[in-house]
Amino acid sequence: MSTLMLFQLAFAFLLFMVLVASIHSLNRAAFDRYGYEPFAPPNAALMCIPSLLLLSVASALPSLAALGTPEPVVVVKLLIWALFLVSMFALLSWRTNRWIAGIAALILAVAAPVVLLTVLFQRLSR
Repeated sequence: MSTLMLFQLAFAFLLFMVLVASIHSLNRAAFDRYGYEPFAPPNAALMCIPSLLLLSVASALPSLAALGTPEPVVVVKLLIWALFLVSMFALLSWRTNRWIAGIAALILAVAAPVVLLTVLFQRLSR
């Protein structure tokens, strides 16, 4: 293994640990102040749908660069993703404040499978 690959692996692990720590700290702060966890398992499970839609769009990006205009399926997937993002933001801002809702909705929209596993492992460890 080259040195560059080791640095990339260490950076990816550090980024993952920062994501996990931010999930736990934001969840705890919101629960202490508002009595509601933005990263509750139902929220994370629901947001797996748009997160996987975004992943399917991102996996098709190299082929989309050659085409120029995106296919209608890609546009529909991105619109559904945006609809889920706005809906989760509205739900979380109703339960907490807008800052927590914005951060939590973005994390859930992009990395919901990671959040779901993290929250489930946290619940099972108690």
